[in-house]
Amino acid sequence: MKNLGDRLLYAMAQRSISQSELARKIEVSPQSIQYICSGKAKKSGHTASIARVLGISPNWLEKGIGKMELTEENTYESDKNINQVPLISWVQAGSWSEISDIFQPSDASDFYPCPERNSSSTFALTVLGESMSPEFINGEIIFVDPEVGAKNGSCVVVRQNGNTEATFKQLIIDGSAKYLKALNPNWPSPIIEMLPDARVCGVVIGSYRKRN
Repeated sequence: MKNLGDRLLYAMAQRSISQSELARKIEVSPQSIQYICSGKAKKSGHTASIARVLGISPNWLEKGIGKMELTEENTYESDKNINQVPLISWVQAGSWSEISDIFQPSDASDFYPCPERNSSSTFALTVLGESMSPEFINGEIIFVDPEVGAKNGSCVVVRQNGNTEATFKQLIIDGSAKYLKALNPNWPSPIIEMLPDARVCGVVIGSYRKRN
């Protein structure tokens, strides 16, 4: 089976589940599943959810690696590479280093599977507004890892100026000076100086856009 669509069709046949039923279970439009099954999609943001519903290896589904059926080995790989990350508020993000150790699952709005390798401190946020569009749109889910080092060009979540709520911008480093840049070219004051009290809460390592 040479592509994602072929593997998904095979897995659905093995589990006796239709495209419409699978779409309903992972809460996407039937057209999204049809597109994947067509073979046109090289990858999908729904891979982890589909694998979970079908009870198959996400590595096999997305990359054709290993076997379809879950075994102790590929279950370990799945757990290592696709963690459920808590979706939190921007206020929680601003004080994450203080509350992460006492954070409870019930404090999260939801959980999202993060396909990128990440630390146990990784959290998710819902993008608000258009300051980072078109790269990141309003409502997009971003995965933020506090243990990844920020560098020039990194998209970061930052708290500064005494605020409890964090903000999302691109980090620009020019010599000893640091700036925060809005990616939207039409944004008023697109570049602001990073203040001395600024603290990087984490680096964005990936994102997910809802399509329905």
